[in-house]
Amino acid sequence: MKQVCLLCDRTSPDNNLYCQETYCPAEMSPNILDYGEWMGDIEIVKPVMILRSAVLYEATHQKSKVFLKVAHPGEENKERLKREAEFLKAIQLNKEQNEFLPVLLPPYANTTIDVDAYGKAMLRGHLLYFFMFEFVEGEPLRDVLTKNPQLWVNHVGWLMVSLATAVNFLHSKGLYHFGVSPDTLLVRFEESNEKYDVPRILLFDLGVATDAQNFNYNWHSFFVPPAYTAPELLNSHSARPNPVTDVYGLGATMYELLVGEPAFTYKLLSDTEVYRAVQRNKRVRMNRVEDVKNVANIALQAVEQKSALRQENAAVLAQQLLAYFGEVPGPKKSRWPSLNTILIIVGGILAVAFLIALAITLAEFAS
Repeated sequence: MKQVCLLCDRTSPDNNLYCQETYCPAEMSPNILDYGEWMGDIEIVKPVMILRSAVLYEATHQKSKVFLKVAHPGEENKERLKREAEFLKAIQLNKEQNEFLPVLLPPYANTTIDVDAYGKAMLRGHLLYFFMFEFVEGEPLRDVLTKNPQLWVNHVGWLMVSLATAVNFLHSKGLYHFGVSPDTLLVRFEESNEKYDVPRILLFDLGVATDAQNFNYNWHSFFVPPAYTAPELLNSHSARPNPVTDVYGLGATMYELLVGEPAFTYKLLSDTEVYRAVQRNKRVRMNRVEDVKNVANIALQAVEQKSALRQENAAVLAQQLLAYFGEVPGPKKSRWPSLNTILIIVGGILAVAFLIALAITLAEFAS
């Protein structure tokens, strides 16, 4: 177990984290589990992504590989994770599972998600709240961008179509994210029927995960990294839940994918400094106007300071991208026939064999 600072990423293996920056709450940073540590009957493989309100781990449970999400200590973090788990539970039980969202798993052995959507475990004197979901291959988009800051523009477009579609699904169910960033989704590149790989995403974090009615109660600015916080949310007293606010998060993510760095510099800066840059709209320069002007303009519209100038909602943003990039290519078709086809063939062979055997038996009986 080690301490990891949520602002500057400093790490201390001996739980004695210190930072010289006065704005940094390093000493109050949460403890992060390491390889081989246990939480109940769940064994940690590795931390995948450390967010401001929770940690995503790769883990094993009952000999199965899973993803484990654990809320940081604190009432607001606990309640956010519970809202997220209950939403995932609701769409599964209503048979509305979305391909871009996690598939929830029971938190304990011998239980079901309709009984328990999330679990609790005592660890080092803290009662931790967690939930588990099915493992899929992929890595955080943040890590992908660390290795390759500027993806192929088609990868950018297809990735953003999928992400906007996922956010639009949340809106259709009355849920707002308000924290979309490269930290909140996993990406894998999968073979398609074409000659190139296609990005597939999993939106593993649902941000603030609030409905409109409870926005003022559920909103905590610390959940969302300042560089991806919509300007209208900086004054939460006058902010009103609106799909266009999530368009800003989509736009900030797309902007970063295009220019190769965050729209607002935030590393080793205090939240106050970053908020000030957001309010003054001091973005890094959009340098893709020459080669992919139409795509750059979509991103520029999505990060407009005035919300009325942005795309109306995530669906509109997705349609703009689809008009330019076309539908996201489907997965590569297997050379093997489908399971249903195999079963039909096997059934046919067995039926023919039975008829032949029956005919032989009847012939012998007749003779």
